[in-house]
Amino acid sequence: MKLSLKPLALIASLLFTTSVFSEGVKPAEWLFVQSSPTAEMTSETTLVMPVTREIFAFTDRSNRHHGYMTAHAFVSLWDEGDTFKADPPNAVLTWIDGDKVHEAEVVITEASVLGHGRAISFEVKLEAREAPSGKLQGVSLFVDSGTGRFWTSHGSQKSLILISPSNTSKVG
Repeated sequence: MKLSLKPLALIASLLFTTSVFSEGVKPAEWLFVQSSPTAEMTSETTLVMPVTREIFAFTDRSNRHHGYMTAHAFVSLWDEGDTFKADPPNAVLTWIDGDKVHEAEVVITEASVLGHGRAISFEVKLEAREAPSGKLQGVSLFVDSGTGRFWTSHGSQKSLILISPSNTSKVG
């Protein structure tokens, strides 16, 4: 019985090519932005930010996804497990004072919903720049998820749920 090596070579070539392409695909890394006309540092480590719009979430290339999250969905990223609780995210807080823009680099160690989703309280640790204090105006919080995958629960399934005015999409 004569065995042809051509089909085996073709299969090996396809398997190798597929594994090379699949290694080049990186998982989505989500970034989050919350903006508000005002916010308040109620202590040296607590930032309370009203939720005037949903939190915007997006990924960079090559995934290019985006959507919106409610305050409850965003805060659930600090639940127990493979979440921000285990690996707190870096963030940049910006605010306006007169005609000057200020910024602070922080790590967000905890988050909780206040007023039935009308505000979020963040526990922050200052890493660099100037420490915010008191009432802040023209506030934006830019949150970096790092390299982990973060999940929220929806029934028995776990997925990152993004809520958009036009549609609801699950990414996971």
